[in-house]
Amino acid sequence: MRAKRTRRTKLSKVIIGVAFVLIAAVIIRISVDGTSADAQTETKPSATPTVTPAATPTTTSDTKADKEPPKITGVKNVTVFTGDRVSYKTGVTVVDNHDTNVALVVDTSAVNLKKVGVYKIAYTAKDAAGNVAQAEATVTVKVKPASPLNEDELNQLADTVLAKIITEDMTEVDKLWAIFKWTKYNIGYIDSSSHDDWRKGALQGFKQGTGDCFVYYSTAKILMERSGFETQTVIRDKGRKSKHFWSLVKVEDTWYHFDTTPTIRKNTTFLLTDEELALFNNEFKNYYLFDKTKHPATPTKPLEERSKYL
Repeated sequence: MRAKRTRRTKLSKVIIGVAFVLIAAVIIRISVDGTSADAQTETKPSATPTVTPAATPTTTSDTKADKEPPKITGVKNVTVFTGDRVSYKTGVTVVDNHDTNVALVVDTSAVNLKKVGVYKIAYTAKDAAGNVAQAEATVTVKVKPASPLNEDELNQLADTVLAKIITEDMTEVDKLWAIFKWTKYNIGYIDSSSHDDWRKGALQGFKQGTGDCFVYYSTAKILMERSGFETQTVIRDKGRKSKHFWSLVKVEDTWYHFDTTPTIRKNTTFLLTDEELALFNNEFKNYYLFDKTKHPATPTKPLEERSKYL
């Protein structure tokens, strides 16, 4: 009897032990399955991955397709006097068929502006695909003359130019456009000139063919006045470290701004109104800031005849 009870007791313990084992296995399985499910949820890749546009690089195919080098325009030979400064990049632009911002490098290591001679300068532009454009020009350095001002010579130089560009059948706007073009494209910009006498500036424009805004203004002034136009000199008032010079010219009893100094936008400074000049200031801060109380106001509307030249 006791033996039977002993066997029953042992059997109960075995059953209880097996039950504990089964329960533990179930708990572990649930725990493991839950962790696995979470891990799968976190690591499973999205069917449509999101790519940030700003981080998208230029494709290799686009780079390989770009075999055209940039184009460098506006490079000119320059003549200066000893001691002058030269703004080598003024008027020079780089355009590329693929890239929007291609750096322009100018090698002026061979130039000595203190010594008379002819020196080479090299322009290089390289786009993202490795295409390279090159251009060369020369800088001729001459001895600065110390000759006195000769007004008769100045008038003769102006009249010689006018005889080539002005005809009797031209309107006033036509004549001014011819003067604007000749001055703008026959003088090379260098960041140096004396500002003490506009007549000297005009002589420099005709004889040397280089100068800063004062030379452009002075040369255009003598050409306009020798053609019968009335002009006024306008000087940048404040807002920038350097001065800037341009003209007001009277066209059929109304006044317009006339500036032949090279700018980023070609021909946009031909016969401007005060309002148009103000718009230019919005893009190039205070470039045409001047004292309006010293000059006549322009019309509020742009000159219609001017549009055919822009």
